[in-house]
Amino acid sequence: MNRSLSSTLSYSVFISAVLLGSSVFFAPSLTTAADAEKIDSGQRIYRQGIRPSGEPITAIVTGDVSISGNQFSCHNCHGRSGMGTSEGTYQVLPIAGPFLFSDSTLPPRPAYNQQSLARALRTGVNPAGRKLDPLMPRYQFSDNEITALTSYLKKLSSAPAPGVNDKVIRLATVITDEIDEHKRDAFLSVLQTYVNEKNRQTRLESLRWNRGKTPASKLPTLYRDWVLDIWNLSGPRSSWDKQLENQYKSNPVFAMMGGLSAGSWKPIGRFCERHEIPCLFPSTDLADADSTGFYTLHFSQGLDLEANLIANHLTTHPVSKVIQIYCREASEQVANNLRSELLENKFSVENLRFSCSDSPPIAELTKALSEKSDVATILWLNSEQLANFKHPLPVERIYLSSTLLNRNLDNLPLSTPKHIFVAHPYYLPGQPDSAMERFNAWARTRGIEINYPRIQSEAFFASLATNDALNHIRRYLLRDYMLDSLDHAQGLAVYVPIHPRATLGPNQRFLTKGGYLLPIVEGHVDTKNATWILP
Repeated sequence: MNRSLSSTLSYSVFISAVLLGSSVFFAPSLTTAADAEKIDSGQRIYRQGIRPSGEPITAIVTGDVSISGNQFSCHNCHGRSGMGTSEGTYQVLPIAGPFLFSDSTLPPRPAYNQQSLARALRTGVNPAGRKLDPLMPRYQFSDNEITALTSYLKKLSSAPAPGVNDKVIRLATVITDEIDEHKRDAFLSVLQTYVNEKNRQTRLESLRWNRGKTPASKLPTLYRDWVLDIWNLSGPRSSWDKQLENQYKSNPVFAMMGGLSAGSWKPIGRFCERHEIPCLFPSTDLADADSTGFYTLHFSQGLDLEANLIANHLTTHPVSKVIQIYCREASEQVANNLRSELLENKFSVENLRFSCSDSPPIAELTKALSEKSDVATILWLNSEQLANFKHPLPVERIYLSSTLLNRNLDNLPLSTPKHIFVAHPYYLPGQPDSAMERFNAWARTRGIEINYPRIQSEAFFASLATNDALNHIRRYLLRDYMLDSLDHAQGLAVYVPIHPRATLGPNQRFLTKGGYLLPIVEGHVDTKNATWILP
């Protein structure tokens, strides 16, 4: 696992952290409008590699290689938190304010100031007069840009995060009110068991002194209990934002662990972005995430990923018309998203919607199918809704959703002589899933009944990932550092259940990015020639 190593940090800062009982932070200061403008400009330089003028930054690396833009932005190497990373044996030191502008003993150097930072960025020489690594770019910054970047770095990771004190780390999980009570209880049984067990197993950790030979390992672990808040959202989606704000105002949390929603996660994702809260691996059928989002990590795009798999197949196997059937409460958004994409690609698309409490409009579909022979029908329906189709449909091709079918792909209640395909972004039926087997063993030994394998195993992984990240960042309880840590936690991917070919990496917010389009032959799924598709 490529991780930034706390041993690269200043030992004097470690000692201060112990004495303070938390990370070291600069004292807050009043920010004027002019200061805020400098900080904003510095942030764009740091994160995006963009000058205040809007032009890309330019630099030289390894002596004579010219680079520009965000290829070598500060964020790419030092992380969003500025706490540094490692790649193999190569270590990138922290440049967040509390470290950069303080004396260091590993390696020894005086504290940076604006002048010495300018020299380091332009010429590659640090305050001690030593040359920086050749991989550190030599930037062509103006004095004003140096001032802006200095202002931002002084602020970076310099304030304590909400939801943490000397005794507890407060976490939350969000559950929306359309979730069945039994499913909710099954999901929470995993989270609560993990939290309770974690707190029991590490209750004496703070008494352990000698855990290794490095200065950092000899310091006591700053153990804190986990406190898990359950944030229940109810009523219209338009009211969720206010509900979330009220919950957060009453009990600020450091991070969100898991979550459960049958619909779009977007309102919750926006809340996490606004407050810069890590939102780790919610169970949702529709991530509906902004492309620029940073703070929510998802298992996949959910139904939107299935829609992309279908769109990919339609592009290579075009038809004269596409008809979608969906019920408003469950699948309207994904159907509308796919319709927009198909219209952009010059497809003729007709949407037939109905209330989820009613039966699908079969007569209306049959009439629409009689108008053209070369038609593909996308049925965003569950097994119970499919059972209404008692007679073969006169259609060239049918697409189904594995998510809505709860991944039960055999003996589908649908009869047609034509081609049926299922969009399936999960492990193939019968394919070994070692992560799922690991979860089953964990749950069985704790007396947890597994009635909802997908959401319960996802809750377990969200707990594992949260624990792994907090173990890594230890006494540096910074939200961005937590996410930087997960960006480099490639080893965690083997613990991801249900979702195959999972990857973790910088700026990757979906663990699984592809899937299968499986044919149904005589009522059974055919996996012999299954091909992984990255739409």
